[in-house]
Amino acid sequence: MSDTSEIVEILTENDRPQFSIGVVAEMIGVSVHALRTYETAGLVYPFRTNSTRRMYSENDISRLRNIRIMIEDRGLNFAGIKALMSLAPCWDIKNCTASERAICPAFKDTVEPCWLIENKPHFCSEEECKECQVYKELTLSSNMKQYLQSHGKTV
Repeated sequence: MSDTSEIVEILTENDRPQFSIGVVAEMIGVSVHALRTYETAGLVYPFRTNSTRRMYSENDISRLRNIRIMIEDRGLNFAGIKALMSLAPCWDIKNCTASERAICPAFKDTVEPCWLIENKPHFCSEEECKECQVYKELTLSSNMKQYLQSHGKTV
């Protein structure tokens, strides 16, 4: 098996929805209501079954743990977390062209991460937020400085 296929297999496994909201709440030490609030705020997007039941993956749990670190250890509220996440250079991560950047609200100015922007340009609106590379990468990172530096940004 090649390194790439092993990575894809691991990522696929980590993205597989397998935990109910009650189990996840217990795993990370928050209430079910708190998890629903994080979802409403756009900080996490759990998988929904046909009966609209929320199911969480290993990656979702990592995101939620990082959100808890930002709230409990760093003293951030939802607005602070969103503002911090809005610093991610999504236009670089997604290799947007100059013309795409010119019409992109995330490139111009925002205090929310790109996946929460309403009226996204067509080149972003066609993709489900949960599948967006920026959402996947950013919400798995608990250290924003390190994340930005890994994308060539000085902080």
